[in-house]
Amino acid sequence: MHPILLGIAGHAVQSNGMMYFLATIVAWAFAVRAARRNGWNPQDVLPGLVLVVVAAYIGARLHGATLVEGHFPTDPLRKLLRPHGLSFFGGLATGALAALGYLRWQRWPVGKAADALVPIAPVLYAMFRLGCFLNGDDYGPVTSMPWGIRFPAGSPPTAARVHPTQLYEIALMVPVFAWIWTRRDPPLPPGALSCELCIVMGAERFVAEFWRLGDRIAAGLTASQWLALALVAVGLAGRYVTARRSAP
Repeated sequence: MHPILLGIAGHAVQSNGMMYFLATIVAWAFAVRAARRNGWNPQDVLPGLVLVVVAAYIGARLHGATLVEGHFPTDPLRKLLRPHGLSFFGGLATGALAALGYLRWQRWPVGKAADALVPIAPVLYAMFRLGCFLNGDDYGPVTSMPWGIRFPAGSPPTAARVHPTQLYEIALMVPVFAWIWTRRDPPLPPGALSCELCIVMGAERFVAEFWRLGDRIAAGLTASQWLALALVAVGLAGRYVTARRSAP
């Protein structure tokens, strides 16, 4: 792990922050290419990307703080400035809502535009998880497996060998990406590919949670596993609707 990647003018540049920045650049390049391919204005991409990144950051920070404290934070502004404590589902919810709202405001075909953008999502998620690994956070429970890793300077630090759950999720993104990429052609009904991404990403997160730290809240499942099941349910419902709409 390398929490501090380098120093610039006396300021430390964290590895996870650098990975998030690189992921933003990758998302921008992919979205511009998708816009040009579909005849949409590429100049509309950057404002939308900034909106989505800011919305996702706010949602990830506030939901992460809510999970830790058990209630919505009483000082949300201070939580937004914390260096740690991001929630995937919080960022997903607010980022997705911001993206859909921006697409509708720009009068882009929402379903088609979303489907054009979702193939890059597994790549971005893998980059986020690599940032977590380099920073030494979001690891799993103690393990005796030979591939267990210590994070002595992690967040929090651990001298015991633990499951490198971040690497597990990176590996699981390979079949997720393969599924989404191969489902692009022939074209599915508008919005269908986005719904399928919800299904496979929710299933991946449900499985990965068995190798992550977290309190079981009901039926032996963590809060994140219940949210993952909700994401799968949303994807299934959306896929059913898109199939019905395209049926003759």
